[in-house]
Amino acid sequence: MSDREYRTCAEIELRSEPDGKVTLRGYAAVFNSLSQDLGGFVEIIRPGAFTRSLASGADVRFLVNHDGTPLARTKSGTLRLAEDQRGLKMEADLDPTDPDVQALVPKIRRGDMDQMSFGFTTKSDIWRQEGDRQIRELHNVDLFDVSAVTYPAYQATEMALRSLAKAKAAAMAAGDPLAAHFARLTLAEERANGISTRPSAGMASAARDGLRLHEAGRSGDGLKPETVARARKISSRQSLTEDHVIEMAAWFKRHAVDRKAGWDKSGEETPGFTAWQLWGGDAGASWSASKADQIKAAKK
Repeated sequence: MSDREYRTCAEIELRSEPDGKVTLRGYAAVFNSLSQDLGGFVEIIRPGAFTRSLASGADVRFLVNHDGTPLARTKSGTLRLAEDQRGLKMEADLDPTDPDVQALVPKIRRGDMDQMSFGFTTKSDIWRQEGDRQIRELHNVDLFDVSAVTYPAYQATEMALRSLAKAKAAAMAAGDPLAAHFARLTLAEERANGISTRPSAGMASAARDGLRLHEAGRSGDGLKPETVARARKISSRQSLTEDHVIEMAAWFKRHAVDRKAGWDKSGEETPGFTAWQLWGGDAGASWSASKADQIKAAKK
């Protein structure tokens, strides 16, 4: 499932130049402005969120409804993007002889289409709680298109919800307003892929036990930070990548010989046992072996 997200800003202006050129101007994003409710959280785009992407020479397209043939493009110089104090400013030179432009321009002039939207993937975000409201701050994104849109794109997305789950670093409680929506998205992902990579409840329980032991200092000196990060994903039952599943299966296979009597004795748990739990425990060993076989078979 794609990790792309879309957000909308209702600022668009069309100008016809004396030489016949058509120029579209507007803001694809506005900084420091809270969004509408996105399904249990609100969002704010911070200044500088696009700086890295623009400085790296991102090849961004101007589209209609995030689809179809580009009407302008940064690579060709017909689309220009820049951050200012207000937000992400865009200017696109449109070809008046292009049938797609000819179809778009009257709709913008009449006000039938009056919103801009940008498509992105998140590199860095921060979640915070204010009262009973979750607020997501976007600090660093990869930009891939800006579009004139028919409908607002401010909707809760899978990636935003998974980011929130990671920030909370725990399974969503049954009463959490995001829980039902998160479950629906996860189910849709599983149906789309055909192979569910969402950790089981038993794996989540083992991972939480491993995190508890790790925080108590029972993980030793050789534990990698990425193991702890993955354990947090498992503990909140976030779907893993197929590569992670295959890596897990291989890890459990290598370390099965490390299982020793007494390694899980309360108060004396060994670093090996702690690592085993962090990877999802016995439930993770059997689950990853089965899933890895399914993934490998599907790729043949």
